[in-house]
Amino acid sequence: MRSVTRRPTFPALLTALTLLLTLAAPAQADSPRIVASILPVHSLVAALTGDTHQVELLVPASASPHGYAMRPSEARRLQNADLVVWVGPELEGFLERSLHGVSDRATVISLMHDLDLPLLEGRSGGVWGEGHHDHGDHGDHGHDDHAHDTQAHDVDRHGHGDHAHDHAPNDHHRHGSHDHEHAAHDDDHGHAHGDVDSHLWLSPAIARAIVEQLAERLAEHNPEQAATLRDNRDALLQRIDALDAAIAEQLAPVRDQHFMVFHDAYQYFEQHYGLKAAGSISVDPSRMPGARRLSELRTRLAQGGVTCLFTEPQFRPALAETVVEGTGTRLGMLDPIGAELEPGPDAWFQLMQGMADGFTDCMTPNDS
Repeated sequence: MRSVTRRPTFPALLTALTLLLTLAAPAQADSPRIVASILPVHSLVAALTGDTHQVELLVPASASPHGYAMRPSEARRLQNADLVVWVGPELEGFLERSLHGVSDRATVISLMHDLDLPLLEGRSGGVWGEGHHDHGDHGDHGHDDHAHDTQAHDVDRHGHGDHAHDHAPNDHHRHGSHDHEHAAHDDDHGHAHGDVDSHLWLSPAIARAIVEQLAERLAEHNPEQAATLRDNRDALLQRIDALDAAIAEQLAPVRDQHFMVFHDAYQYFEQHYGLKAAGSISVDPSRMPGARRLSELRTRLAQGGVTCLFTEPQFRPALAETVVEGTGTRLGMLDPIGAELEPGPDAWFQLMQGMADGFTDCMTPNDS
């Protein structure tokens, strides 16, 4: 007698499907949601948290955080966050107003204002003379200790608190934004980003400090995952150290070469690796430099000794091409924010390696 296989009824199929979907749901479904503002910050946070948190990127990697305008979907992402990690109003000024509402229910951590980091003073655009820009004699690739000494790092002055914000941004945030607006009116004078350079993720020493301090903050926020977070921290620090040593070795042959940049975003990288910057076309990439600035830069390049002028993927190189025309300076490309990278735990490492490759590709002598 032939056996007959009964087909499950529709309600039974629906029940089974629901059970399968429930079992297949990621373990992160009920874990805290972190929104990180820009790709390099998102990458470090994602590498640190692993499966303990959901980590979402706010600003697309292809966009510049300078003057960014959020889309409605991004604003909703921000509103649904349990934690927000951003650099600070000096970089993501567009976020400051939005965070007033978010911080009523979420923890907001500004890397510049809530962590104890060795921040550097901002620089004006144009030609940088010897002594202002030359960090070659301080290039201890494994440490940024000289940043503490030469830049007069002061926790109170930079507004670093002992705790992350669980409330609306305070006066030092508003003051920083005001300075940004005031200074940006004339890019030929002063600092478009305020008094402090905000591109801090480009120093491996600062990246280490960010990972160490965020691990403790996140462990306090999610204590049941504290052990995992600290294990992730230790593995991440080892990976940062390995990349740092490799990049230092790679850059050693070009440390005596001078260069200029389109946008002054590289000071932390320069100091950490002892590179020699000779000037920048712009401090704020959203503002065109004046005729006097361009004339000064062309005069400096005509004097010789500047190997490369670096532009960026987000900005058209026509202006840079005009500046180097008729000089012996080559054009190169640096990407300080990872415009063409896929977000994720590896992105910061890819960004830093790409920076090192950009320098060596342009500044290595042709006959080597």
